[in-house]
Amino acid sequence: MERGKISNRQFTILVALYTVGTAILIIPSILAFSAKQDSWIAGLLGLGMGLLAVLLYCSIAQKFNGLDLAQYLEVILGKWLGKTVSFVFFSCFTLLLASFVLRDIGDFMTTVMMVETPIDAILILFLAVVLYAVRLGLEVFARASEVFLPFIVILFLVLFFSISPKMEIQNILPVYEFGFKPIFRASISLLTFPFLELIVFLMIIPYTNKPDDRRSGFLLGALIGGVVLIIVSTLSVLVMGVNETTRSVYPSYDLTKGINIGKFFQRIEAMMALIWFITVFMKLTILTYITTTGLAQTLQIKDYKRLTFPIGIILFVLSLIIFPNSSYLIEFTPVFETYTLIFGLVFPLLIWVLGVFRKMKGSGIGY
Repeated sequence: MERGKISNRQFTILVALYTVGTAILIIPSILAFSAKQDSWIAGLLGLGMGLLAVLLYCSIAQKFNGLDLAQYLEVILGKWLGKTVSFVFFSCFTLLLASFVLRDIGDFMTTVMMVETPIDAILILFLAVVLYAVRLGLEVFARASEVFLPFIVILFLVLFFSISPKMEIQNILPVYEFGFKPIFRASISLLTFPFLELIVFLMIIPYTNKPDDRRSGFLLGALIGGVVLIIVSTLSVLVMGVNETTRSVYPSYDLTKGINIGKFFQRIEAMMALIWFITVFMKLTILTYITTTGLAQTLQIKDYKRLTFPIGIILFVLSLIIFPNSSYLIEFTPVFETYTLIFGLVFPLLIWVLGVFRKMKGSGIGY
């Protein structure tokens, strides 16, 4: 299905950008809502659990070296059951997740930047670029991620050093005021969004050109993305305080509104928006690519590009009808956390156990 190869560096960048993705705008308020001023502790705990999940994915990839998720589901479950499970995964998880990401784009643009522009126009324009990238293939958008990376790093450093003078350490005090339970609850939110969503990279990891470096690249990408999210979340609380961070829909975007150096360098929230545009573009491209290639493989369609336009139409329609408004999306978040736990944790654990069982039965599957 995919004849191209990407380097370990490109794979690491894709994982990092995917991890940051849509989370950079909304994860600070999610963490602050439960953990309050201990958001940074919840972030570290969630990152630790997230890296354990990535180790599980790496172990699965190693057991079925050279095969992607759709292929080794057929190996361990048989052709027809494997195809059925694959179809459910790609249609009920990756496709749905991609529609969430697309809707996030529309909600953000129509809420804070282009409030009088119809959401339909924004979704169509953004989706057209994504579908074009998907048709060009894995190698092309992986190389594009390398081009985007320096801009993201520079913009992030500018934002960090510009907002640092406004930090107030008392905003994260007292430490551990409400105990472990709210911290753990917040860490689960970070685990499910975005770390358990990284299971989708089991469709990409076989196409890295250095199999021995896949594990380190996967872990490093998740670590970099997680650290960025923790830094942004901590900055939001340090600068705006817990209450304002919790009330804000996009706290990291509002955070940059407070930058004012010499009454000249100010109102640069577009920088945060640009970082988000790049990361969310890569996340949506990866999800759409994996959905099209996975369904094409499951349905035995030789060229996945035939599905890009139909998938694009489905994504557009789903993103419009799946949530009536942003408030509904916020209320639905706990339900989606459970949904992600099933597909991102329970599902891969079952695959791993079945892989071990088949190996013990002498099926020929091994390391």
